This record gives sequence, structure tokens and C-alpha cells, in this order.
Amino acid sequence: MGDIEIFGIPISIGTMIYQAILFTVLIFILKNKLLGRIVNAMENRRESIANQLRLAGTYKQEAEDLLTKQREESLRALHESRDILANAREEASLILMEARKDAHTTRTQAFEEGRARKERGAS
Repeated sequence: MGDIEIFGIPISIGTMIYQAILFTVLIFILKNKLLGRIVNAMENRRESIANQLRLAGTYKQEAEDLLTKQREESLRALHESRDILANAREEASLILMEARKDAHTTRTQAFEEGRARKERGAS
């Protein structure tokens, strides 16, 4: 049936040469027609990925800068709120002391007026 036998399979030399020629022609056509396009597509994809990685790095840096700025602003706001609260407590304490002083003065005046009326009434 065939000219030679490989691993128990009969193979015709003419068929083998014909398939080798067809394979070579196919590879030649693929190389000339498609390989350039495939390489260009892969190169474009590589450049696209590189650009996306650069953008991702830029956005990451911007996000880190904004996060740092936000943390600084949060700390500043916390310190401001603590200062405002301390000032409010100090003012409240001063107002309370002044109110107590006024209440004491008013009470003393009322006591003195009451004593004076009593003395006037007794006389």
C-alpha cells in the first residue's frame, strides 16, 4: 500500500512530500499575510497596557496625595474642634462665675434692703 512503514503505519512518500509542500506554502502565506497583523495587534495591546499601567500609577499617586491631604484636614478639624470646645468650656465657666457673683450681690442687696425695711418698720 505505501512506500514505507512508520510505527506500523504505511506511509506514501509522494503524500508526505505533497503535505510538506502544502505545509510550507501555508506557513509562508500565514507569515506574510497574518503574522504582521498579529504582531502589530500584540504591539498595540502591549502599548495600551503600558499606558493603562502608567495611568493607574498616576491615579494611585493622586489618590495617595488626596488621602494624605484628607488626613491632615481631619486632624486640623479635630484640633480646631478641641480648641473650640475648650474655649466654650472656659467661657461657660466665666459666665457661671459671673452669674454666681451677680446672684451673691443681688442676694446681699436684697438682704440689706430687707434688714433696712425691717429696721424702718420697727422704728
